[in-house]
Amino acid sequence: MALEFVARAYKEGFVPPSALNWNDADDNNAFHAKTIVMDLDGTISTEVAVLSQGKKEDYDEIVTMGLPLSNDGKPVPSYAVGACAGIPKGAKNVEVAKELLKYLVQPLVINERLKTGLGRSIPSMPSIVKSDHWWFDDSHRAAYATQGLLNPTVPQYWAFNPAYAQVSNEHTWSQGWLDIIQNGMTPQAAAEKAFRRVEEIFAK
Repeated sequence: MALEFVARAYKEGFVPPSALNWNDADDNNAFHAKTIVMDLDGTISTEVAVLSQGKKEDYDEIVTMGLPLSNDGKPVPSYAVGACAGIPKGAKNVEVAKELLKYLVQPLVINERLKTGLGRSIPSMPSIVKSDHWWFDDSHRAAYATQGLLNPTVPQYWAFNPAYAQVSNEHTWSQGWLDIIQNGMTPQAAAEKAFRRVEEIFAK
């Protein structure tokens, strides 16, 4: 069970105690401070931060790799992750905003923008990395582009139902881990509580 595995890793000391209070950047901070040796991330922000600080030697010592194979020896799909943009309801200058978005979604523009960020994020179009070898001239970018774009991917769950965006925003599954770690709940009880909350959100 996923909740049990993560909670057990924490209890057995494989995760820093402070992780219960981490914000979005603290996995990077912990890696840079050498309090963790591995991080599962949706970007290569950890690696790029080292490079942008001028620590090329440290950058070259870091290993970026894709997910391991599943128990049946097949590739594990990763979430298809990409930047999103929208025009809020009631916005002024909607036509101008549409023109800007038309410009920004051009493959050449996307590619140059992401390269300016040193490849911290990957494009959503496989054709971009297939036509520009820059994505494979660096071991970190190559592993990231291969895992997140060329290997099998699955959509984020909110793509199937927007209710899942609220599930994510409420950190429903993380709360399940906390219920096990801090509140002494059994994994089964924590999972049932999380599923009840998910059902409440979807019912709305």
